[in-house]
Amino acid sequence: MPSQTTAPSQLIWAKRNIGYCGAGRLDGEWFILAHPDQYPLAGTPDTWLMIGGRGSGKTRSGAEWVDSLVRGLPPYTPPGKPYGRIALVGESLGDVREVMIEGPSGIRAIARGVPPRFEATRRRLVWETGAVAQIFSSEDPESLRGPQFDAAWLDELGCPAIDLGPNQPNVFPDPKSSESASPHFSSGGRSDLAQQRFLEAHGWHWNPGNPGFVDDANPVSPVYGGRMIDPSRLYLWSWDARPYPAFPLLRDVWSDGGNWTLGHWLNGRLSGISLAGLVRAILRDHGLPVPDIARADGFLTGYVVSDPSSARSALQPLVDVFGLGVHEDDGRLVFRSLTTLAAAPMDITDAAVNENSATFEKVRPAAGDLPGSVTLSFQDSLRDYQSASARALREGSAYEREQTLALPAIMDTGAAEALVADWLRRTWHGKEEISLAVPAAAVVPQPGNLIRIFGSNAEFLVTGIDEGILCRLSARRVLRVAPTPWRSALPFDTASPSAVVGEPLALFMDLPMISTGASEDQFRVAVWSKPWKTETLYVSPEETGFELRASIGLPAVVGELLEPLGSGFSGRIDRSQTINIRLSDGELQSISELQLLNGGNAASVRSAGGAWELIQFQTAEETAPSVWRLGGLLRGQLGTEDAMTAGAVVGASFVLLDEAVKPAGLLYSEVGLPLNWRIGPSGEDFSGPAFGAYTETGGLRALTPLSPVHLKAVRQSGGDIDISWIRRGRIDADSWLGSEIPLGEEAEAYRVDIATRSGDIVRSLIVALPSFTYTAVSMMEDFPATPESIRIAVCQISAAIGPGASVSTVLTLG
Repeated sequence: MPSQTTAPSQLIWAKRNIGYCGAGRLDGEWFILAHPDQYPLAGTPDTWLMIGGRGSGKTRSGAEWVDSLVRGLPPYTPPGKPYGRIALVGESLGDVREVMIEGPSGIRAIARGVPPRFEATRRRLVWETGAVAQIFSSEDPESLRGPQFDAAWLDELGCPAIDLGPNQPNVFPDPKSSESASPHFSSGGRSDLAQQRFLEAHGWHWNPGNPGFVDDANPVSPVYGGRMIDPSRLYLWSWDARPYPAFPLLRDVWSDGGNWTLGHWLNGRLSGISLAGLVRAILRDHGLPVPDIARADGFLTGYVVSDPSSARSALQPLVDVFGLGVHEDDGRLVFRSLTTLAAAPMDITDAAVNENSATFEKVRPAAGDLPGSVTLSFQDSLRDYQSASARALREGSAYEREQTLALPAIMDTGAAEALVADWLRRTWHGKEEISLAVPAAAVVPQPGNLIRIFGSNAEFLVTGIDEGILCRLSARRVLRVAPTPWRSALPFDTASPSAVVGEPLALFMDLPMISTGASEDQFRVAVWSKPWKTETLYVSPEETGFELRASIGLPAVVGELLEPLGSGFSGRIDRSQTINIRLSDGELQSISELQLLNGGNAASVRSAGGAWELIQFQTAEETAPSVWRLGGLLRGQLGTEDAMTAGAVVGASFVLLDEAVKPAGLLYSEVGLPLNWRIGPSGEDFSGPAFGAYTETGGLRALTPLSPVHLKAVRQSGGDIDISWIRRGRIDADSWLGSEIPLGEEAEAYRVDIATRSGDIVRSLIVALPSFTYTAVSMMEDFPATPESIRIAVCQISAAIGPGASVSTVLTLG
């Protein structure tokens, strides 16, 4: 229950509607947690509601704690001071024996050393040290009077979601059980609010962090210096491992789904919020003082405030539908449900005569002005949050006038039906309004008080006071009766057959250095499947021993070319050529030229040679369903001119390079090695048809130097040929600030190839500068006769992988 830790050491949490819930790790154990904004158990933001789900280790934790106490093991006892007398308290004696003592996680199963001896006739557990644990049940609470104990292990704390559930928190209706029962004086209707207030009451009562905490309620032990009840060791029952709302809706799968409505389950309720909490949250959001909401009853799954508005406009639908009385008391707003006005009404026996107005006025509308039926629109939480309506009809009404109410709330249909029935009843009983003057010296009621006038049994709620020489009261009649029970009827759903999950489409891309980081991270994978499920990626150098390397959480935007893509030019925008593709899913969008030049709309296309060309596009137009025409192209980006020159064929793969494209998880030691990859949906059989098998080699392209540019060859008068070029950088070379781009390699080195026009190399040499002179003497050695032309090719050399991409030119000599 409440934990005094400032925050869980590990926390996974999610927001549903207006509440928060999640999972956290405390003292090495995992628990379900509810955020303190939702359940203000201790009045401080550092207090969390801790719920142990089935299998989370609650019983094991309690059993280990008890066994450690009697054996004097730290950190639970001071060194050498074992405990001698323990109380074991459960719902029934059978529960204590079967769960806490002899269960698979019970005391005897986990005991260190010799298990303690259970003496059933004496209802106790005895250790070899002489320590004794006496068992008790909640069915006989008086048996706990008298004996003194060093410590006590109590069963889980819980309360059914039924009207007046705290009267008997260990019972709820269960048609299939002989123990089926309703709490004392309960209407039998559902009440999530009763469950929440029960848990809040325990949190406030036991927790010393509560400003209103009474020290005697949970005293400090003079023996071990701790509280009688450790608030951080209270656990709630029950958070079910079955997913909500599949449980309770799939009653053909789980036959106890019908019991969820009135049972102890917290699934589907922790994310809800009380009416009082919602009012407080709205006023807090608008910077208003904390209201008095202790008597505002109601519960919702969620509430929608779609537009910025005032606190009044956000609260008005709640005040109307739930029948709240609102008044101001010393600058503080007070919200009350009329059914909670338990104080006796004030009797008004005297009235003051005013010559200018009537002494007493009573106003009643015509019966035809009152609705014979009322319809409330809302969103049904158990029907995928679809719009729904609930209708109430006044029996015996001869009038057909219908009132329509709209509440931007998410709730159960049964709750809406109860609310609309109460609203119609209040409207008819509150049709009578009165106004009377009383002497200023008399004791005057305040707005929100109940009054009776002139000995009548009718009760009126004071709605306004006009003070002057005489005090004039305005009031309307109310009828204080129990609210309509919330009869929850769960919609019935059936388990649909599991979708057949096929092998996903996976595209491995060995890309150049497109971002900062390790070069091996540029070996990336794009995955798409429908229906989508998180995909996992495994790798191994063999056919066994696969290791998990990556998890892909988003489907990539992938497609295929509908027309061949020819070679183009790089370095400037190509406005004459377009790319036509069909996407498997997703969409594209146009961007501005500035965004384009800043790296936007990057994609890759598999070329006819197998390499991936990086392109960018400025315009994207959907010409048919899932068919797109891309224009304003930047081709051969980041040194992929070789792939651009090769072009692409019809059906070539297209991948949008966005956040869905992830590194495959390649290690630096695996660069350039052929590896076996397996990729498939998370949770599926690794050897099944849902996993695809691939053999890929990656990590080389990011290490490959880019080809030089602006290659020039000029023949001098003496026959020498001066060759020059400008290098490019593959790492951090886009900045305009420096006078020279980073080298990006261990040393500057280039390979120059002299070849015939047909490509036969006659001379190859390594130079350290971006220039070289091919002398006439060398040409005579390489060519016995002067050729008509020669081909010159230059590439930069990497110490990691050797020569990079080359650039070439043909020099005519004849």
